[in-house]
Parts: sequence; C-alpha cells; structure tokens
Amino acid sequence: MIGVILAAGRGQRLSRDIDLEKIGPKCLLTINGYTLLERMVSDLVSFDVDTINIVVGYKADLVQRICTTLEKKFGIDFNLVQNEIYLSTNTAYSLHIGLNNVYDDVVIFNGDMLYDYTILNNLIEMDQTAISVDNKKTLTEESFKVRIADGRIDEMGKAVPIENATGEFIGLSMIVRKELQETKRLLKLLVDDNLNNYYDFIYQSLSQNGDLAYSFTNGLRWTEIDDISDATYAKSIAGVADRTRGHLR
Repeated sequence: MIGVILAAGRGQRLSRDIDLEKIGPKCLLTINGYTLLERMVSDLVSFDVDTINIVVGYKADLVQRICTTLEKKFGIDFNLVQNEIYLSTNTAYSLHIGLNNVYDDVVIFNGDMLYDYTILNNLIEMDQTAISVDNKKTLTEESFKVRIADGRIDEMGKAVPIENATGEFIGLSMIVRKELQETKRLLKLLVDDNLNNYYDFIYQSLSQNGDLAYSFTNGLRWTEIDDISDATYAKSIAGVADRTRGHLR
C-alpha cells in the first residue's frame, strides 16, 4: 500500500488571512505543534506504508524541504509529482498524475485535512475500495455532498439538495489494486472533459458495480481547511483528533 497526497493548490481563500507565501501550501499548516503533512505521513507509516506520492505545485520547494526532514524522521520515501499547470487545473488532474506508476493499493488524501486517526483506521480496515463519508455533520450548500441509495452513489457534488444527501465526502479514500486500472481510465475521462474537474466524481462511477464501500465518520472529528474559520475550528479539535496518535510523537 502507498499514499497519495494532493497538495498542489494555492489556498486562495485562506491566503486572505494567512501568509501562505511564507508557509507554503495548506498541507504545511502547523496545528497543535504538527503540520497537516506530518500527521498524514506518520499515520501512513503506522500502517507500514513506505512510499508516498505528493502532488505539488504552489511553493513546491517548501514541501521538498519539509519532506527531506520527514524522510529522516520516519524512514519514508517521497516521490514529489509536479503539477506544472496547477493554476489552471483541479484535483482530477492532480490525482491523474499522482497515480502514474502506481500499481498497488493506495490511500488518497486531500492535503488540507485534519482528521481523527480513527477515521483513517476505519477506512483502511475495510480492505476494499472505499470513501470516508461524514454522516453526522450539518451540511451546507458548500458541502461536497453524496446521496447513497442501495449501496450506490445516485448524486454527488455541491449541487445535491441538502435534504437528499446521505452525508459529505471528506476527501479521504482508498482504492485497491484491482480497481486501479478502471480508476485511471475514469480520471483520464474527467481530465479530457475538463481540466478543472474534481476527482471525487470517479467514485460515483465506481459505485455502480456495487463494490464501493462507505466508511462513515459517525461523529469523529475532521475538517478541511479552506478559510480562516476552518483553521480556527481545526485548532479547536486537534487535541481530540490526535488522541490516538502515539506514533506522531
């Protein structure tokens, strides 16, 4: 199993309040003493992952510098995959290039996440292609919502009516080896259609054969960090989210 972390974006909304020119991409935000990236890396190492692909773009040099330190600390190999056109692409393209030369089970992270370690553990324990879905939070128009019916995703995206939604896809998922070829095919279709597509929509297609599983958060804490209010919330839950991360220290 390997990890893929998507960390190419500029974080435009957050940069209105935090100097990302100095810090770098959002994965390098420090919350409760650790960067988001260090949490993801240490978590993957705890599952015996020894290779991580990080898709970089904005301030890639700062990510490279931190990865040099993390390589020594955790004994991990990093492959930094350059998204040279990160200003004009979205996550489908980043994952498309991030999965190049990947042929094993893979855990995929949006790079701006802080999450309870148990969420990741529950996902990996499913041992099949699966996505993490928050089935408890109060949804908003901005939530990337999913509607699951009979084990399949009927609707997905911000436009899904809140009253129809099962929950929100949180940006954490796993694809097993046997579904990688189909995943890569679906990503290419998304990218060919529109470079600004989200990769999330591959899961709606993958769910149609009934093999996609759903790991529900059931109230465990997590957040993506899009703006300053998200960053403030991340600080408020970091202690709880880190409570089972003995491997981080």
